Amino acid sequence: MKFFSSFRAKLILTIFPVVAGVTMGAIMLSEWKFSATYQRLFEEQFESQITAVTQAKNRRFYALSSVLDKMAQKPDLLQAMRSGDYGKAMFDLRPALESLAQERLQNEFSNLGRPPPLLPNDPRDERQRPFREASRFNGGGQSAPFIALINAQGELVTNSRSRSTLALSSTSDDAEPTVRRRSEKLLWLSDRKFEETLKQQEVGYLLVEAGEKRAEQIREVFITPLHDPMDGTFLGAFAFGLPLPAIADRLLYEQTRRSDYGEIMGGIYLEGKLVSTTVPDDQKEAVEKTIARLLSISDRHHRHALLPIGGVQHRLIYRVLNPDSPFPQAVQVNLYSLAAMDHEIADLRRSSIGLGLVALMTALLLVMFISRGLSGPISTLVNATQEIERGNYDIRVKVTRNEVGRLARAFNDMATGLALQEKYRSILNAVADRTVAEKLIENREALSGELKDVTMLFCDIRGFTALTEKMQPHEVIDLLNEHMTTLTEVAYEHGGIVDKFVGDLIMVLFGAPVSTGNDAQRAVACAQAMLKARKERNLTSTHALEIGIGIATGTVVAGCMGSDQRLSYTVIGHRVNLASRLCSIAQPGQIMVDADTASRLTSEIHVESMPPVQLKGISQPTEVFRIG
Repeated sequence: MKFFSSFRAKLILTIFPVVAGVTMGAIMLSEWKFSATYQRLFEEQFESQITAVTQAKNRRFYALSSVLDKMAQKPDLLQAMRSGDYGKAMFDLRPALESLAQERLQNEFSNLGRPPPLLPNDPRDERQRPFREASRFNGGGQSAPFIALINAQGELVTNSRSRSTLALSSTSDDAEPTVRRRSEKLLWLSDRKFEETLKQQEVGYLLVEAGEKRAEQIREVFITPLHDPMDGTFLGAFAFGLPLPAIADRLLYEQTRRSDYGEIMGGIYLEGKLVSTTVPDDQKEAVEKTIARLLSISDRHHRHALLPIGGVQHRLIYRVLNPDSPFPQAVQVNLYSLAAMDHEIADLRRSSIGLGLVALMTALLLVMFISRGLSGPISTLVNATQEIERGNYDIRVKVTRNEVGRLARAFNDMATGLALQEKYRSILNAVADRTVAEKLIENREALSGELKDVTMLFCDIRGFTALTEKMQPHEVIDLLNEHMTTLTEVAYEHGGIVDKFVGDLIMVLFGAPVSTGNDAQRAVACAQAMLKARKERNLTSTHALEIGIGIATGTVVAGCMGSDQRLSYTVIGHRVNLASRLCSIAQPGQIMVDADTASRLTSEIHVESMPPVQLKGISQPTEVFRIG
């Protein structure tokens, strides 16, 4: 336990959490930045893909919208729809739409260039297959257009050769695209009227089964309304759908599959199904459920979420392609695995922890080295402190140029101060006044004895004996202490030196041990202030006291008198006795002074001459004066 209370242990315990905290902070910040970079790259790729899809949609809309509107005005088509001959209507409409589809697909795929082949659902399959031009249209297969007629009630209609199967075109070829759910009515209409829903040409998305294997695909469908030119009656509509320009999903997947960040998979979610050539089949169900849940709990058209698949965390981001369309919502989905990022973060975490441990060990070594450099001077300070405790105030320690040196300098200053305080204490035990003590410190022989021109002030309490004879001893002491404290403060304020206290009397010197040149003037001002202070104290004190003051000026002997163990600085001489006698004849509230004192006062002080007085111990009558 002694180790933990040592300076070295405390320094180690201070450094350890700092290094650990910095390391953990660096790890967390690095992981956050790493994750943010991954997410930013993913979102940039997603936004790029969305932009490409939007641009492709706009180009397709501008190219097809007006052409389809013109087809909707063909008299033969409108006549067949009016008469309910949907077979003839399809016969008239289909060739033109197939030709339009071929022309449009050739144009779109030629703009995309020669893309990589469509790989199977397993994104790990590295096999390459010969490229078959996707724009080559042969009337069926995965690139075949979706063509359908819809009557005024919103029901999909058929011709006479295929009524039993509810086919959507004039052929019963199995490769023909058909709606995945076999229903005579568009379910997404619900209870709405088709005519009210289809105010103008609309573009939406439908999930179809196409190709020899009846694979699920998304078709971007233009539904163009048909109206009787004679009376504007709504006759129904025809639907023309082309494959989505979803080759962008494959291009993005191929561009990222060998990236350090991992491949980005994409697809379209529609009517509860995810159609994708890059998302593995065993992962589609989890993605579908997640998107369905997100769409059901939020009206936001753009969100991202974390999705665990097969024990691996994936980030999913989606955007609704047709938020304001009456058609079912189609959602562009991108998905990428966080396994690579987690692996990188794990490596980063291990590296950071390793660096943190190295930093910690380095810090510990530095602490050991520094603490050893500190322990020596600190031990010296401890030993010196013990010497101070034993009363050896002469001890000093070596001062260096570092922080410990500042501590050593402070210690030396402290030792000097303690020595000085001890010196004051020894001197103050021998004298009564701090001014005298300072003179003695400067030069002990300076106050050995000399003739000085000094003004002496004596002040005592009138009727003190009668006042205190019935008081308890502690009450007497309390009374005197209060009284003397007040007078002492006044004396110090006027530069006087308190010589002694004798019972209820206080003796104050002006001009000894140092004269200011106007000692008599200051003495009289002090006396006046004493009278005023006493009157003010009487207002709050338990006992009202009256004082008389005597002042005399002249040459006296001043110096420290007594023994080596006890000294007292005082003055002796005739003028001292005179001041005492003047104090004894002063009435309560009077200030009596001798002729020498009166002659040194300025005209500002009113001095009243009194008849000569025979004072005790003085052979001749003495001229006295009263201060008014």
